[in-house]
Amino acid sequence: MAQFSLTDDLYTGSSLIDGDHHRLAELVNAFFESMQNGENGERMSKTLHALIGFTGEHFAREEAEMDRIRYVATLAHKAEHTKLLKQIVELNEMLDAGGKINVPAVAEFLSEWLRGHILAADMKFAAALKQQKTA
Repeated sequence: MAQFSLTDDLYTGSSLIDGDHHRLAELVNAFFESMQNGENGERMSKTLHALIGFTGEHFAREEAEMDRIRYVATLAHKAEHTKLLKQIVELNEMLDAGGKINVPAVAEFLSEWLRGHILAADMKFAAALKQQKTA
């Protein structure tokens, strides 16, 4: 299974955002590794729980900055955050209940979501942050 990597096109130029994205990539890759190694549900759930916790912290930091600069796309961006958190919390609940996951599908979903969100939403937000600093 491929690891998620922050390629050059995923750097936003915002130290706040990029620093968090580095940590998210580490946590996503730790989760991928636990899935790939066939670790038991408890260990995989613990790894996923760490990912959920940091993802929530990251989203809260971004959303606080959105509110601070009165970012025009705040509602849509927050809605994406809420949807992803709900999906990964549900995945964690399923693991806690002893359920099995489709490893390739989950890995692809997380990679595609993270990459797509950075390119589509976070890049626009980072540009708004930069513009606000120069205004």
